Amino acid sequence: MTEQGNYSAFRPDSLPPELDAEGLISPLANATQALGRLHGIGPRVGSREVLIEPFMRKEALESSQIEGTHATLSDIYAYEADQKALIDEDRRQGTQEVVNYLSALTHGLSAITADEPITVDLLRQMHDRLLSGVRGEETNPGELRTTQNYIGTKPYIENARYVPPPPNLVPELLDDLVEHANREDGMHPLLRIGLVHYQFETIHPFLDGNGRLGRLLISLLLQREGLLPEPYLYLSSYFNAHRTSYVDHLLAVSQRHEWEAWLRFFLQGVRTQANEAHTRANLLVDLREEYQERYQSERSENILELGMRLFENPYLDVNAAVDWLGVRYSTANRLVGQLEEDGVLVELTGQDRNRFYRASEVFDIINRPIEQISRFD
Repeated sequence: MTEQGNYSAFRPDSLPPELDAEGLISPLANATQALGRLHGIGPRVGSREVLIEPFMRKEALESSQIEGTHATLSDIYAYEADQKALIDEDRRQGTQEVVNYLSALTHGLSAITADEPITVDLLRQMHDRLLSGVRGEETNPGELRTTQNYIGTKPYIENARYVPPPPNLVPELLDDLVEHANREDGMHPLLRIGLVHYQFETIHPFLDGNGRLGRLLISLLLQREGLLPEPYLYLSSYFNAHRTSYVDHLLAVSQRHEWEAWLRFFLQGVRTQANEAHTRANLLVDLREEYQERYQSERSENILELGMRLFENPYLDVNAAVDWLGVRYSTANRLVGQLEEDGVLVELTGQDRNRFYRASEVFDIINRPIEQISRFD
């Protein structure tokens, strides 16, 4: 602890801590096995966009919802298709926050490879994308904090549940954090990622957006460590479903050094989300094969290609079909109409013009709670 007037700010120890590795053997093995099964889904999936695009959007939504953002997966797709009229006014700001999260995630993933390090500059760039133009924009997006922040009921810092390190310590602590994140020290990557996430949340280096950026950091490290060939795995859904436990475990590390309990929770999240991603991936591929069988005998190959494109983006209008297929509007309109007749597409606006459609079966697999999906391999 660091005394600051009439309150105490927390200064975390450097990583790594001493761990009782014996209690982590089984959860680490289970998480690694689940990752291996998800890794093996790649050859069956084929097109990387089938999983990457929908899973990234679901992650952006779940992570933003942890911070109280109100939006739906439908809102995200409608926003991206410039169909903002379909988004309720009270959810438009939240939808922009989710889209910003997607922008930050895409930027981070494109900036790193297995051979490139995580840097403070990259985190600042992602933070800037995360908060620009939305709630929290007044808190200096992309800039490390220069004032004290805290977690708890405002305006009394003395009663805060947690007070992060003083701002003058943030640059040094963050430099140490990224050094550890990039270190090759023989520690299993999943354990290192769990430690790094805790440390980032503890430092709380920005005035706002720390929770979301800390979860983005998990996604970057999973990919940089080469644990999966593509970014299929995201943990925000697990953290959102177990929000109280998530916060309590992080706080217990700071207060009582309960590292092993936090890491077991983290590893269970990896296992759970890897299994969920594996299930959704198989269901998507099953449905795609069903559509292939249904439409491959059609005289026009365009109907099959359009059906396949729905797995990359389940929302479209006729103009999108024109762009995807490179055909005339009349042809695209006929193809969209056929998929609507077949129940593959559902029209959302109820209008005669400027109609907008959703591939309901594809969307349902992506969006439905995992408890409602019967197949769980």
